[in-house]
Amino acid sequence: MVGKALIINVSKETFHIEETKDEILGPISWGLYCHLEKYRSYQYPIFDEHNVLCFGAGLLSWSEISGTRRLVFTFRSPLWGGFFLSSMGGAAYVFRYLGVDYAAIEGKAKEPTIILMKSEPSGEIRVHFEHLTEEKLTEIFKKYKEAYGAFALAHYIADNYGDFYGKVPVKVITVGPASVYTRNGALVSYASRDFNFKGKSVEYSARGGPGSVLYRAHKVAAIVYGGNYIRKPKFPKTDLSNFKVLNNVFQKLLGNPMNTVLMNATVKYRYDPKTKSGGTFGNNYAYYNGLNPTFNWSYIYWDEEERKKFFKEVINEVYVKPFNELTIAKRLWRTCDEPCVAVCKKMYKGYKIDYEPYCASTANAGILDLDVAVEVVDIVDAMGYDAIEFGNTVSWILEAIHRNLIPPEELGLKGKPYFDHKLYYDLSKVKELSQHNAELVKTIAWKLAFGEGEIYKVIGEGVRRSAKKLDEMFEENVKKENILFEDLAVYVPFGPDGSLTPAMYWGPGNIMPLPIIGKYLTYYHGIFLEPEDLAVKALGRAIKELYSEEGGLCRFHRGWGEKIIPKLIEEAYGIEVNMDEHNRELLRKIVEYDKKAGYKPVFWESKRVIDYFTLAAKEYGAEKWYEKLAKEGIEAAKEYWQRFLWKEEEIIGIKWDIKS
Repeated sequence: MVGKALIINVSKETFHIEETKDEILGPISWGLYCHLEKYRSYQYPIFDEHNVLCFGAGLLSWSEISGTRRLVFTFRSPLWGGFFLSSMGGAAYVFRYLGVDYAAIEGKAKEPTIILMKSEPSGEIRVHFEHLTEEKLTEIFKKYKEAYGAFALAHYIADNYGDFYGKVPVKVITVGPASVYTRNGALVSYASRDFNFKGKSVEYSARGGPGSVLYRAHKVAAIVYGGNYIRKPKFPKTDLSNFKVLNNVFQKLLGNPMNTVLMNATVKYRYDPKTKSGGTFGNNYAYYNGLNPTFNWSYIYWDEEERKKFFKEVINEVYVKPFNELTIAKRLWRTCDEPCVAVCKKMYKGYKIDYEPYCASTANAGILDLDVAVEVVDIVDAMGYDAIEFGNTVSWILEAIHRNLIPPEELGLKGKPYFDHKLYYDLSKVKELSQHNAELVKTIAWKLAFGEGEIYKVIGEGVRRSAKKLDEMFEENVKKENILFEDLAVYVPFGPDGSLTPAMYWGPGNIMPLPIIGKYLTYYHGIFLEPEDLAVKALGRAIKELYSEEGGLCRFHRGWGEKIIPKLIEEAYGIEVNMDEHNRELLRKIVEYDKKAGYKPVFWESKRVIDYFTLAAKEYGAEKWYEKLAKEGIEAAKEYWQRFLWKEEEIIGIKWDIKS
């Protein structure tokens, strides 16, 4: 359907609004149109200005349905190498006041730039371009008032440009130094509709490196938008901004009033009486009972009894229990700044606690005291990293130090990490052990973000690229220890040099050759099926997950969203949408883009990943596959990988054209 897109050119410092094509139904189809047709970014280097940062809201953003104001970003990932998507909770709540559905940032500024966008009640948009020197930006990142990195830049913007917005709702999205010096930069924003950030949780669009694209392809350090335009009518057919109407619609479609449906669908993220916990952190530890990654995924080598014992006696006691006692019991819960029944932002001593950032950047790095962990994640967030990618990267580097591949002094570190989990059974030592590892991680986070030295610059290129280079840089150690750097890393390779680390779940679906990995466009839970059956399950989930991404819906609401989003669009706009087929076409276009960019699936290169896969067969009861993998090794793994890929091609209706 026809929408409006704001195109901002930072080279010329101009902007204009254009109408979108009928087939564009959401931010993913908008991004694919831009990258495949309008800019053809696949023809250019990743940090060329043609790698536009596209973003937008879903068709239901003007409704009063919880979870429908997610802002979705699309770009060519500097890590993965192909088309990618990443979203930010609640950020479309203010974005919609600009009076447009989508936006794209094109061109490249000569110096670090802050884009200020503001709408008037009439719908008129003003765009201002403010500049910093690189030296000033670095100075802000290193400290502004009492903040660092992306947080410091947000405070600087509040102090210097607040008058431009006055009292209208406003959203500030910044990058940190990780976007300047690495490929793993995130977009960072306080969950706030004004310039008062104190005590607010923080939201991210992080996976795939959108912050690195914004800064390194466009030299933009922040985008700020606000205004008070209200679309009238909000919907051409049925007014989904009216609560009475919404209750009638939900009653008709799902048999219950809206809030009843939403409350039932978001139990995990709010509070689950079965576990007496809530949010991704509390419940993913409760649900998975020891299957959560630790020590650079080396826990896969422990037997089931040991994993459960370590969870019960250590992780649950010093990592999870304090969260339940101080956060869940006291109901310190917030939202991403849109009204929402899920209240999924669980606050611990002023810090938001989420499962994957903490699992990746702390538990996986041998940091299991929660009070120590929050300090680590805070600096990781301030530097503006994707905490999942950073966590998998830093845990790999720590194990490389532990295994004598890198002398710690080469990285400016004081000593080796503690990477023997048995040391942690003495609970009186957990804080000391965690603090030691935390100091190493915080040092790495800072030095990596600012590109301090050749080794850190290499690591900033991503796990796969850096592993090959580190093999050369530390060739003698590699030969002496008989370990390649890549054999300790958990990542999925893509194309000639792309890669991404998986989500923090031990499930084969997370490492399969899919169009997009590292997110939830797969079946990510612990299960081991025949490759064709797993492909059906994984691609089925990818198609359904795109209901949320294309719809601008928080996936925590997928329980009801996947059932009725097409019907809600029909109610609101009077158009019928076959969402499954639309999303299958989105996947086809992603594959088309990636092939044109020269990026296709590549078989696993890491021994740790082969072990992840092989031991998953054992863990999840696939005895025949485990025996086959144990006997035939890589050849059996290649057979599974290839059969999965063939079935994927059949399901989507594409050909990757990979030479066997």
